[in-house]
Amino acid sequence: MLLRGERDLVRPAGDVDLLVAPELLAGLDHLLAGVGFQRVAALGHGSHRFYFRYVPDEDLWIKLDIVSDIRFGKFQELRTPLAAGCLRRRVALGPLWLPEARDQAWLQLLHLVLDKGEIAADRIPAARSAATVASAGDPVATYLDGKLGEGTAQNLLDMLNSGNFSDVPAAAARIRTQWTDPALPPRLIRMVNSALRRVGPRLKGRGPVVGVLAPDGAGKTTLLNGLRSHCPLPSAYVYMGLWSSSPHDRWLQKIPGGFLTRKVIRIFRSGLLARYQSVRGRVVLLDRLALDTLLPGSQSASPWGAATDALARRFQPRPDLVLILDAPGDLMFARKGEHSPQKLEEWRNAYLELAEQIPTSSILDAGQPASAVRRKASALLWDIISRSGPERVAGGDPLPLHLWMLLDWRFLLPVAKPERLGYGGRISSDAVAALNLLDPAARRIRAGDRPDEFDVVLLSEPDTGVFRDAVASLRPGGWMCIQVRRTFRPGPGPNTLAGWKQALARSGFEDVAVYWHVPSLERPARFVPTSSSSAVRDTLAHYSSVRFGKAKAAAGRLALNLGLFNIAAAEGTVVGRRAPEADYEESA
Repeated sequence: MLLRGERDLVRPAGDVDLLVAPELLAGLDHLLAGVGFQRVAALGHGSHRFYFRYVPDEDLWIKLDIVSDIRFGKFQELRTPLAAGCLRRRVALGPLWLPEARDQAWLQLLHLVLDKGEIAADRIPAARSAATVASAGDPVATYLDGKLGEGTAQNLLDMLNSGNFSDVPAAAARIRTQWTDPALPPRLIRMVNSALRRVGPRLKGRGPVVGVLAPDGAGKTTLLNGLRSHCPLPSAYVYMGLWSSSPHDRWLQKIPGGFLTRKVIRIFRSGLLARYQSVRGRVVLLDRLALDTLLPGSQSASPWGAATDALARRFQPRPDLVLILDAPGDLMFARKGEHSPQKLEEWRNAYLELAEQIPTSSILDAGQPASAVRRKASALLWDIISRSGPERVAGGDPLPLHLWMLLDWRFLLPVAKPERLGYGGRISSDAVAALNLLDPAARRIRAGDRPDEFDVVLLSEPDTGVFRDAVASLRPGGWMCIQVRRTFRPGPGPNTLAGWKQALARSGFEDVAVYWHVPSLERPARFVPTSSSSAVRDTLAHYSSVRFGKAKAAAGRLALNLGLFNIAAAEGTVVGRRAPEADYEESA
């Protein structure tokens, strides 16, 4: 039920406030992820759950603020049992459900008085309008009188109808003081929620790391500031420059190795800060990257300098997205007046060549207005954040060649070309674009799809609900392909390749096989059938060249010898064929 703001839904300027029944909370994340929303967790906000989505075509961020109960106060310390009654009395307005007019008026008034603590000048018309609709005999008013004493609701209405808005802060303070709760005192709730809010909001899992590379004058700082101010998601700005000047330079030059020592300190300080912010679930915006040291002419001539350059590249967090700003040299010179147009043009070409070596890079035309550059960068950032985001139809920008590897799973199936392709789970928008190239009619699986809907189903890190819907929509004899990562966190579904293999077998699938992805799920160089011990051993023999490779290879061989490799393997694909109709009839 929409609590307020039905006239602003075409292009919401603020939060979209919704009230839902508590029994809907369990499936809310999955339901909203299916229409492109990502949750941002925020402790200390009572039952509030926040979901975000970016709409690139309109350059619009949408924020849903969903609650399952009704509380008031700055820290949601004033609890009420009003939610069930408001939901029961709700009314329909076209496709929307709204509170009954009297409930909506009182909820608006109490939101202004108790949450805000005052009625600002721009909110006075809304307060006057709500006060004319509300009355002392309404259900919410009756609750207030029972909670705080007879006449409380009428006194509040009289104050607002008389225009004494300057008395609102004192009235709000009195109500907060008089409010009691036999289970949890409001003061205790306020203290706990205030402390929890210091943790700050966070994205689920590790926050994405975004870096910007470009010569001076291309607009790096302008872009990063624009992203941070325009994007409502929790973010952190980290400057990664190693050689920027400081007030201490004249002292450092007198100390042998002083500048080199400062460089090492900056490497560890900025690298640790970026990793810490990412672990906190924030979008990390990196200004400059150690990848600059790969540019022609940027390599250090001294052995110590080359070693610290390598250390910087190694210790810097691996960016999920690298934005290369491309602008003509004369334009960059006109913007900043540093170096020369010729030198800037040389650097421009060097950055474009460097982009070809970075798999996660995207080149942006920085000759456009800053708002257009920021808009394109926001869309790329959202693609990274929203791995199960809105479906993107192919046919716009050409699909980069390396993204064709997102379709490599099809080589694991004995199906030349699926007639009807379905997909579900955490499918990225890039993968959706690739799937639409394979089958323009491919679509996301939804609860209630009719049986025999799809010939082939691709799932990526699904939960049990998505898996159950996918099984129901797959025709007998059809193939299912599940891409999964091992996880040690409890969740709604198996945590290992072995678990998903058992899930397929229990659901009546035949020819179930497991393939280990090396080196990763997104960019597998090899699909290794785990049923072949020789293939696994051969792959483990090449692990010595990767970080901690010998230890990983030893652990892998031990798991293989114990028959536990499908539990130990980090990432892979499980495929199986749903039993044909004849097999069902025989088993019946």
